[in-house]
Amino acid sequence: MHPRLSALVLVIAIIAPPLTVHASNMRFLEFSPSAFFTEKDWELLRGVAQDLLDNHKDGESLSWKNEESGFNGKLTVLNTYAEFGTTCRRMKVFSDALEVSATRIVNMCRNKEGVWKILN
Repeated sequence: MHPRLSALVLVIAIIAPPLTVHASNMRFLEFSPSAFFTEKDWELLRGVAQDLLDNHKDGESLSWKNEESGFNGKLTVLNTYAEFGTTCRRMKVFSDALEVSATRIVNMCRNKEGVWKILN
């Protein structure tokens, strides 16, 4: 798997590193801003996502920007709900890199260990 595509899987999982994804399912991500992210970009994104999921109310947003790469993004909690007996949150994830921008909606659920995992 291409290194950029491997790193891109992390944006989908945001907080959940042990996500297994087949490259054939992820082809569309090759043309997304996150395909260009540096390791620092991923670190900033994950930190903002963790803070937002753990500490902020529905409707609130947090932004990140890597001054070195110029890449940036904004995450917004859309709503909180219960699924599979746990707390889940739907988030809008906007990212921008190299004049390519995209918005995705992701559902994150907290597992029994308290770790946020991607639902969709």
